[in-house]
Amino acid sequence: MLRAMGGLTSLAIVAVCQWSHGNFVLAIEIPPAIEITHTTGHLSSARYNIAATTVDNKAFFAGGYHYSNRVDIYDADSGSWSTDALSIARHDLAAATVDGKAIFAGGERNSNSHVSRVDIYDLARDEWSQQDALSVARSGLGATTLGTKVYFAGGWTGNGLSSKVVDIYDSETNTWSTDTLPFGPGGRTVATTVGSKALFHSNRSTVVNIFDAETGIWSAGQLSEARDALAVTAVGNLAIFAGGWGLSASAVVDIYNAETGQWSTATLSQARSDLVATTVGNLAIFAGGVSYNGGLLTSDVVDIFDTATGQCSTATLSMPRRSLAATTAGPSALFAGGYDSTGGKDVVDLFTVPEPSILVLLAMGAIGLSASAWRGRRG
Repeated sequence: MLRAMGGLTSLAIVAVCQWSHGNFVLAIEIPPAIEITHTTGHLSSARYNIAATTVDNKAFFAGGYHYSNRVDIYDADSGSWSTDALSIARHDLAAATVDGKAIFAGGERNSNSHVSRVDIYDLARDEWSQQDALSVARSGLGATTLGTKVYFAGGWTGNGLSSKVVDIYDSETNTWSTDTLPFGPGGRTVATTVGSKALFHSNRSTVVNIFDAETGIWSAGQLSEARDALAVTAVGNLAIFAGGWGLSASAVVDIYNAETGQWSTATLSQARSDLVATTVGNLAIFAGGVSYNGGLLTSDVVDIFDTATGQCSTATLSMPRRSLAATTAGPSALFAGGYDSTGGKDVVDLFTVPEPSILVLLAMGAIGLSASAWRGRRG
């Protein structure tokens, strides 16, 4: 349910789907007092395949197609935008944050020409540094931060060749090391961190590589169906893999509980691939993508899962698009750029949520008014 409020769009959260949570799947109707404000902004140029990350309430959107070096920076504290530049123009790069530094690695410089370049922005010093630090030049790699280390895994090296290389940056020592994804095909990779574990999914596969920093041991997890072009984010002790493309667009959501090591499943409101994800408080938010209904259709759907209550809801982007970028700055989830059949877009959708503690208190009060539970599916 969308309502206009003060010239802005607000989402009154109402359950529209089922969400696996612990031993139950909850379907909960939340009073319309809980509202997510939706506003829009614009990048300085239209593009897609952008890398996004956040440092101290500043969201960075770097690179993109056609081979851009532009960095758009949104300051959540002031609501203002500024720009900067990467050392090399490229798209399909990866980004992560560690110890106050935004790190942008790899990418494709022009058709089938990949780079090993890493650009690092140090917020405290307001300085950029660059080096060709990746051991293998590649694009389509996944990035995630675990403790003081950033892991850049998988990707494409050119001519359709997949990589299983993991380049590891240690911010404490300012050094690099390498490892290898031990399971699965490698190639285009998505990554996230939950607890002491970093998780990586590559290409059209069921395999999830799981690295436990406490033991230094790799293990393999399994999605419920093989697919690629999916999105992943982490909330609390849950890693959530959603959508993707298998035999067709998928609505499957695979949920890994890092405390129990168990997997469960849920469903998106719309089957689609090439979507993106980010987390605000207890909310996992999945936006955009491309669906299939006799032909490929870009999507404006936003699925919102509250992992604290089991409640789920939907919203819409200001325009349908795929291959957009996502990150969180302050209380806002930002979805930037992307493209549709007419080309690249410069729009940024911002979904701003109440404080997580308020969401939880209001939602828990609603459970006593309207809730039903089913035994969850456990993998």
